[in-house]
Amino acid sequence: MSFTANTAFEARVVNDRFDDLANIAGKFYVSTTPTDCSAGQLCIRDSLLDCEGFANVKNENTWKMVTATNSTTANTPIYACDPHDWPLLAGKNGNLFAVGTETLGLGIPAERYGSFRRVHFDNESIYRFGVGNLSATLSTNTFLTISSSGTLTPAASAPVTAGTPYFKVMGTGNFTEGTSASFGYVDAMACVD
Repeated sequence: MSFTANTAFEARVVNDRFDDLANIAGKFYVSTTPTDCSAGQLCIRDSLLDCEGFANVKNENTWKMVTATNSTTANTPIYACDPHDWPLLAGKNGNLFAVGTETLGLGIPAERYGSFRRVHFDNESIYRFGVGNLSATLSTNTFLTISSSGTLTPAASAPVTAGTPYFKVMGTGNFTEGTSASFGYVDAMACVD
């Protein structure tokens, strides 16, 4: 799998200062295969990962992350890929060098650990997603539901099934990257009825 263009994720209005699970470490999988994870990909925890270098020992808070789907309920913690990482350049003798430029929308490469931020469906937390995180053009829709691929699907109304998480569009604009405008974003409030 490759990265999706114009994806990004930022927490905008949250109250998670005392939430120890606001950010967790993990690797993204499709079935049993570690796979690239685009920024803002919506995920759920599947199982604990093994401690590397130890046989039959599980890490206590490093998770195998899989795609959240449209059947994921608000009772299941939903996370967004939020790597806060830097591009890596490979040098001589296998050395890797972190370069802190053009970091907007970076994903997590397959086989690498990354950070996943819990999305609080509390009818007040607001998150910013890149337009690449939407499965279709926003148009005049004012709600976003979770698709079967962990992206956001624009909708004209909120889901009618109680306990189904969704997002309410709060605004749109363009990211600023460096000194110029970049791709578009959607600010969305995480809600559940």
